[in-house]
Amino acid sequence: MKKDTNLNHGIFRLFIVTGFILVLSACNKDIPGPKPIVHSPINNSTTSLGSIIDTDTTYSFFKAAATRVGALTSLNDINNVFTIFLPNNDAFRISGIPSEAVIGVLPIQTVGAIVQYHIIPGQQYTSAEIPETFPNIQLPSSLTIGQLPGTTIPLKMSIFPSRRGGSMWVNNIPVITPDLKFQNGVIHLVAAIVSPPSQVLRDALYSNPDLTYFKAAVARADSGQTGLSRLDSLLNYAVTNMTILAPNDAAFKTLLFGSIYGALLAQGADPATAQAQAGALSASPTVFENPLLFPVLTAATVRGILAYHFLASPNPVTSAFEPNIRVFSVNFPPLAATPFFVQTLVNSSFAPHPGIIVAATFTGPFVTNLNFTGLGTFPPGGAPYSGGAATAVSLDKHAVNGVYYVLDKVLLPQ
Repeated sequence: MKKDTNLNHGIFRLFIVTGFILVLSACNKDIPGPKPIVHSPINNSTTSLGSIIDTDTTYSFFKAAATRVGALTSLNDINNVFTIFLPNNDAFRISGIPSEAVIGVLPIQTVGAIVQYHIIPGQQYTSAEIPETFPNIQLPSSLTIGQLPGTTIPLKMSIFPSRRGGSMWVNNIPVITPDLKFQNGVIHLVAAIVSPPSQVLRDALYSNPDLTYFKAAVARADSGQTGLSRLDSLLNYAVTNMTILAPNDAAFKTLLFGSIYGALLAQGADPATAQAQAGALSASPTVFENPLLFPVLTAATVRGILAYHFLASPNPVTSAFEPNIRVFSVNFPPLAATPFFVQTLVNSSFAPHPGIIVAATFTGPFVTNLNFTGLGTFPPGGAPYSGGAATAVSLDKHAVNGVYYVLDKVLLPQ
């Protein structure tokens, strides 16, 4: 990747002025002013990024947004180097912004976030410099979303480019034209606006009306836990990358009903009574708060189930499995004969666990179906799961500290 080797130079030459000042003053001549250093372009172009955005009418929407928040001047400065994932006017329209007039009335914070999230400052990344690694790479954008408690260091919201074969994406948005090189950087044209997230996973998940059981399960799993050992705290921790597979309410109801119904039958209840009681007990997320069910829904059991829904990878230093990958749907490889496994937080306590099977179906550059298959039963110890895969009914729900998917089944690790 190319760096701007001139960033550490001053803008002006340093002039050493001694007694010549007296002579020049006596002659009533002005002291020559400092001359700016002329930097060489990093690409074989004499047009800056700011200039092409300013003059090419296919980028007029982005120009209007960048001008409104004062970003165009910086993009025009050849002493600054950038990578821009640039939405053209069609990309704005596809994303629901039909005109420059709409950009003029959006909240200034919204416009600023859109512009800054598409810009990577200080580096040029061509498509060849985006490695084909699973799931993607992390690049800090120009968007500042705040600072950590106890420090003045601002937190930069990252953006996540990826590449596979002849295709390239940023987050889950396809790059339609890569590697447009200009004097002070490179543009990759994107098919739509890459929307910056505004909530942490905790807020995004807990505010979803179809995930009330998931929220209640987290509370049960966190019994007796402290600090970042609590899943609730982890979901609220802004400085991380996570991928959460969140079963919806119907998925939890189905699992809980079947488990309670089976337990009641084993205790001697007749089928009609067992069905009625199981239906009543599983009808509300308060099922996780019922002390009569604590022997079955132990905190450890619920925690183990939820851990299987947090994707993870080994820390390169400690080899411990951590929820440290942000995987967008397009990062999963296409459906193939050989199953593709991803590992989870379950691997932190049982490293050999194979993980979860993932199958992605693409239509063009977009994922149109995404299935996840677990390998276990609930309660543990039964026959391996042989039913249908869980389907992601909602894809790529992006948050500040990760991305989540809503599933129609609960995945089981053992």
